[in-house]
Amino acid sequence: MNTHPRDLLSAYADGELDAAQTAAVAAHLTRCTECAREVALIRSVGGAMRQMINDAPRRGVWDTVHRRITRPVGWTLILAGIAIWAGLLLVEWYRSRALSWEWIGGTAFWVGAVMLVIGVAWEQYRDWQTTRYKDVTR
Repeated sequence: MNTHPRDLLSAYADGELDAAQTAAVAAHLTRCTECAREVALIRSVGGAMRQMINDAPRRGVWDTVHRRITRPVGWTLILAGIAIWAGLLLVEWYRSRALSWEWIGGTAFWVGAVMLVIGVAWEQYRDWQTTRYKDVTR
């Protein structure tokens, strides 16, 4: 083989050539270090790809979001927010005997915002407690 068999190297590395082609490429590889390096690179990339395919799939963004939503702290905050909002509605109704839609919507917004801030603060605190780097100083 006088020329470099670049179009056959990948098939050679994967064992897809017939016996005659395999022998010809193998003979060329004993004389050509450039093609031998290319075959080694193809095999290493193929091995890395097979390793990636065989590894367990990583959790996606939505799996993480779902896991965080279904934590007991999240449900506790949702229920606490609803209870606080319902308590505010009852107090306002007893006080004025009338509830406006603006007041209902406004209190729902603010109670939800406060519960969201509490939830985010709790998650940040929990992450800070479990990080390996919390005691590292510059």
